[in-house]
Amino acid sequence: MHSANIMNSQRRVFAKQVRLITAIVFAGAMAAAGLGALRAARAADTPKTTMDGVYTAAQAQRGKAQYSQSCATCHMDDLSGSGQALPLAGDAFMGTWEGQSVADLMGLIHDTMPQDKPGTLTPDQTLDTIAYLLQYNQFPAGKDELKNDPNELKNIIITKKAATPAK
Repeated sequence: MHSANIMNSQRRVFAKQVRLITAIVFAGAMAAAGLGALRAARAADTPKTTMDGVYTAAQAQRGKAQYSQSCATCHMDDLSGSGQALPLAGDAFMGTWEGQSVADLMGLIHDTMPQDKPGTLTPDQTLDTIAYLLQYNQFPAGKDELKNDPNELKNIIITKKAATPAK
């Protein structure tokens, strides 16, 4: 009987050890998964700049056509502006938009332009137009188009400086 009690006691200790090891392995796996998700979230929130090639040449080409149709009457073909229509090129553009996000620019264009029909551009037409503005202002094209993703657009800063690497 004494030997049966010892065996039962050893089994209970062994079962507790197995449960403890299982819990530790499970917790480690969950922590690793959480860390991977955190890294992915940080990568998605990593700021970019307009120097990182955030639009494509094809998108800018569509944007040029859209700009000619909806914007050039006021902002002129050369983006120099006229009257109350601000210039959209060069130092004037950078003086207004340096340090702001593409989401800020999108919001302004989408909600207030064209002046005679505000809010009539679709999000895609607005993004194509922004791509053209970036191309005209000599920001490099990249391999991915600007997408209608508010979080992504908030993380693209309009600047002639390279992005600071995430730590």
